[in-house]
Amino acid sequence: MRKLTSRFLVYFSILIAMLIFIVPLCYVLFTAFKLPEEFLSNPLGLIFSPTIENFVNSWQKANFGFYILNSLIYVTAATVISLICSLLIAFPIARNYVRFSSGLYFFMMIGVFLPDGTIPLFQILLKTKLFNTRLGYIIAMLSIGGVALMFFVSYLKGIPTDLDEAAITDGCGYFTYFFKIIIPLSKPAISSMAILTAIGIWNDIVKAIIFLSDEKLFPITKGLFVFSGQYSTNWTELTAGLIIVALPLVVLFLYLQRYIIDGLTAGSVKM
Repeated sequence: MRKLTSRFLVYFSILIAMLIFIVPLCYVLFTAFKLPEEFLSNPLGLIFSPTIENFVNSWQKANFGFYILNSLIYVTAATVISLICSLLIAFPIARNYVRFSSGLYFFMMIGVFLPDGTIPLFQILLKTKLFNTRLGYIIAMLSIGGVALMFFVSYLKGIPTDLDEAAITDGCGYFTYFFKIIIPLSKPAISSMAILTAIGIWNDIVKAIIFLSDEKLFPITKGLFVFSGQYSTNWTELTAGLIIVALPLVVLFLYLQRYIIDGLTAGSVKM
């Protein structure tokens, strides 16, 4: 009886969690495919006349075709630089190859609990003339240390040190070993952190407004502002725009998910 009760509570909790995520998602999908007049007459109702006109209008009005290129540049550059730098820092700390590794790790983890350094970073970019530039925004979006460092240090500690000794015996250099051995073995961790980092960069709008003033440099999220006016908001086109903005991240997750599963099942000594 106790097992049946506990199992019921588990499945009931899962059902509640699913509803919390699925219901808002279904509402957004239904709204995106509704005609404006159909949405105004019954915002919570089902779709009776589905249309893709909202997606076409959203793409044209928000100029997503122009902004998406900027976002791809920002996400690719900032994510790659953040992950490589975090791994380069995490590897010697995880292996205790540098003095005071624990102290360095503790010092870098303090940054997670400190306030956001937007104001000093803004001043630095102004003085270095990187304000309102792609390079300046990429620097502002870098995520080196913090959660990524903690995640990589924990993961790298699980890779046997015998591999390091074997590489040294074979005359493998430090960076050769790092890029040809450690990075391939770290695919599950890299894939997971790549998704989290890319989501944060892709969905950013606050830092884009602060560090960019030229409309030609804005990311894709800037396009969503055209659907909200002073007196009204076009909800059907706005939700269609939200789906367009989120779709690349969904595709990225589905693509990287395969590498996460493959890496977890391959083991640490199977290349």
